[in-house]
Amino acid sequence: MRKERRMHSKRKRPFLKRLFPDSVMLRCVFCVSVFLCIVVLGIQSYHFAQLKMQEHEIQQDMDRLTDEKEELEQKKQDLQDPKKLEQKARDELGLVKPGEMPYVK
Repeated sequence: MRKERRMHSKRKRPFLKRLFPDSVMLRCVFCVSVFLCIVVLGIQSYHFAQLKMQEHEIQQDMDRLTDEKEELEQKKQDLQDPKKLEQKARDELGLVKPGEMPYVK
């Protein structure tokens, strides 16, 4: 009988029971840690959503600027063609070749 009692007395309590003897303290620590995890996840989700919105806006700006670049490239090619350049000078500026009579619409 004595040996059995000794064996019982030598048994160690679980780590958490030794660290937090009453379960109320353990519950409080658990609730605080869960709350902190939820707060951290919420903040990270918010930052992730902001980054996604910024990515979307930047992509739209890139698309718009790509279209604008294509238009400017086309205008540049038009201005390098002598026939189109002459036509623009006649239409927009009213220029005429020597010996021609200007016609005003």
